[in-house]
Amino acid sequence: MSGEAGHQSPSTAAAVPGQSNAAHHGGTQYITGGGDVRTVNVFVVLRERPEEDDSAMPAPTRRERLRRQMSRDVRAAARDVITRQGVEALTLAEIARRVGVTPAALYRHFDDLGDIVRRTARDIVAELTDQLREAIEGERETDFAARLIAPARVFRHWALAHRQEFRLLFGTPTVAAGVAHTDVTAEWVRNLAAIWGAEHMRLWAARPYPILADEHLAPRMRRQIADYRAATGVEMPLGALVVMLSCWRTLFGQVALEVFEHLPPLITDQEPMFELLMYESVTRLGLGAEYRPPEGLRT
Repeated sequence: MSGEAGHQSPSTAAAVPGQSNAAHHGGTQYITGGGDVRTVNVFVVLRERPEEDDSAMPAPTRRERLRRQMSRDVRAAARDVITRQGVEALTLAEIARRVGVTPAALYRHFDDLGDIVRRTARDIVAELTDQLREAIEGERETDFAARLIAPARVFRHWALAHRQEFRLLFGTPTVAAGVAHTDVTAEWVRNLAAIWGAEHMRLWAARPYPILADEHLAPRMRRQIADYRAATGVEMPLGALVVMLSCWRTLFGQVALEVFEHLPPLITDQEPMFELLMYESVTRLGLGAEYRPPEGLRT
């Protein structure tokens, strides 16, 4: 910041602390927040396609009701295949057999197999984000640590209970997913950014924490983080977004290692390690003193 006394988010889409004071630690410049706190706005989450939104349309005709029911049946059949056998087993023929139609009939409702994967993934993302949001809403608005850790715990439990769905959303692209995998990734990126991004914006507005100044981020990182901010609407300084994404990387890395069973067999109980990572993450956000372990780890 070259001696400047203030720092603001470059966008006005959501408010961040009005001013900040520069401090130096070990020759590297950090930003510590201060100043007035204003309201932050939560950005719009990806919506279902208009044809799937009952409230956006007049009373459906019988034909339309049948079309929607077919769409639901196909997506349910696709998910059942994914859950039981993995996305690799997903074919138009298998879906059609389960629904009781010919494979050709599916093209009246979907573009191709990738379209079915895309819409099924949207259902899974919606289910997951509903559970994450419910976990957040179960905590007090002023308990920032709990509102960040509660959805992280739910995410881990969901992933371990839905390993095949986790592989579809977060794993390596498969032949069945095809080009739809890019859309699937964009779906969960935007939705999960809406969940955790909103809480990180609230925390930053109320209790800013030390972050790297923009000029101390590598140019390529600055560009990519700025692109992420524009795509997701998580309006915070770039350094704060780096911290948020680092927290996500910690969470995702631990959960993925568990789901894909890449951890040493001698460490069979991963919950203590997971909770240690949660404590370290919220400590980085200045919330370490507010961390509360789950009941099972208190004894």
